Amino acid sequence: MGGNERRRTLVVNKEAQKRIVFAVSLFPALALAMATMIIAVFCRKLMGEAARTEAALPSLVPLFISSLGFALVSILIIFNQALRFSHRIAGPAYRLRQACSRIMGGDISFRVQLRKGDHLTEVADSLNDLLEWLNEHPPDGVEVLRDLDLNSVAAPQGQIDTGDAPRPVESAMTEA
Repeated sequence: MGGNERRRTLVVNKEAQKRIVFAVSLFPALALAMATMIIAVFCRKLMGEAARTEAALPSLVPLFISSLGFALVSILIIFNQALRFSHRIAGPAYRLRQACSRIMGGDISFRVQLRKGDHLTEVADSLNDLLEWLNEHPPDGVEVLRDLDLNSVAAPQGQIDTGDAPRPVESAMTEA
């Protein structure tokens, strides 16, 4: 992934991402916490039995601590992955909302471009198909690609630069 395609922050839509992270990570995190509590109960019970029989169990405490550490690290990984997943949904959703606003404003002379690895690509592709169709069958008074002076537009690799290139999220958020 190129440096210019990378978002600078993982939080692009706080409320949507909060809902996604909560939905994706709640049950796995609770399951790990519950398993750790069950291990703690059994370790305590085992320590009580060992004390009654005067047996030494020196590896029981390290076993419990490693189980607790595993659970905590796993929960952190779950939340991190959930945040990254939400980022790959909320960012494209933001771009799709921007595209809808442009269309409602009468501009259909652009294409929606998502970053590599983003989700909702099928929705973006469908919207691009719609934009293509609208450019071929334009409603009255709508600016289309063929109306643009293609010689004055500097775009890499033969693509039309419509100002919809990936940009840092902070600047995109302040414009909204």
